[in-house]
Amino acid sequence: MAKKYRIETFGCQMNVHDSERMAGLLDQAGYESTSDDRDADVIVINTCSVREHAEDKLYTRLGEIRVLGEETGRRPSVAVTGCVAQQEGRSLLTRTNGHVIDVVVGTQQIKMLPMLLERTSHSARAEVNVDPRDDVGFPLGIAKRSDPVKAYITIIEGCNDHCAFCVVPKTRGHERMRTKADILAEVEEAVASGRREVQLLGQIVNHYQAPDDGDCDFAQLLREVDAIHGVERIRFASP
Repeated sequence: MAKKYRIETFGCQMNVHDSERMAGLLDQAGYESTSDDRDADVIVINTCSVREHAEDKLYTRLGEIRVLGEETGRRPSVAVTGCVAQQEGRSLLTRTNGHVIDVVVGTQQIKMLPMLLERTSHSARAEVNVDPRDDVGFPLGIAKRSDPVKAYITIIEGCNDHCAFCVVPKTRGHERMRTKADILAEVEEAVASGRREVQLLGQIVNHYQAPDDGDCDFAQLLREVDAIHGVERIRFASP
């Protein structure tokens, strides 16, 4: 029988899209999705550092999972991902007041989630990977999109601005551009799957400069996305 997973998402549209990507990766690894905590073999908590009381929400949720395990005698594996995972890393394992975390995955290593879950299932040791990664590619068609009409499509990861009020450069890394070819291929794949609206994601989207086309800035990218047959609406966040 296939193992089942549940993903819970806090925070921004980038986190929503990261959860779509992780859901697709887990499906590909043979897991099945469930909306019921009691049915889940794995619970993934995709965290946010920006929204108010982000860490409090995480620890509250971990407490609920622990109580559920005590009530049922069956404890799911717990993976903490997202910006709190990237920011706190291994220290999460020692700051959880007795709550168990099996896997900590940073924002730049979500492709490792199935492998880390597999490793921890064979040992009693928690797995942590918050290493920086410059590669912003992602396998085409893997993301399990949650909206039947709209497709989130990342064009930029990270930020270089280091504003005093913002944690993004620390949690998402320095600014890295996806190739124009990858972006357009993903738009075409989204349209082919029935989506008519695309939302382009990046911390500062108008910084976009295609690494594979020196003449393609953000304005040109919009023109080329608009030229794809079937795209009826383009949104972007944030300029």
